[in-house]
Amino acid sequence: MSTSRSTPASVRPTRTAERAEAGTAIVGTLVGTTIFLILLLFAVQVVVRLYTTSVLTSAAFDAAEQVATASNQHGDVAVAEAAARARMGSFGKAHTTFLWREVDAQQVVLEVQAYRPGFVPLPASFRRIDRTVSVRTERFR
Repeated sequence: MSTSRSTPASVRPTRTAERAEAGTAIVGTLVGTTIFLILLLFAVQVVVRLYTTSVLTSAAFDAAEQVATASNQHGDVAVAEAAARARMGSFGKAHTTFLWREVDAQQVVLEVQAYRPGFVPLPASFRRIDRTVSVRTERFR
């Protein structure tokens, strides 16, 4: 008496069925990998945008605050702008525009515009970052 069982012939796939399914794993793998890489690229794009926006906003606020607390506000505009550009590195030097809207005894208003780096080809309107920072000027009496 034999203890091994064999698969009935009606359940076993035929050779033509095996050949028809040959190579289907490669197609599925390529499609899945392509979709994963595209989603990963968009995720990296979102992270770079968030980081760039955060650094730009921080540098703009620091520059406006530096001018607002300075004794000679109009003289410190260039110094504060240079410090903000240095803080942002090569991105600040090449892709950023500082527009000092208001510098007076009441407040300092700074508008910063930049084009963030991109990995995905998007229109310029999606790449543009605009930040406006207002800081009140306070003086001791």
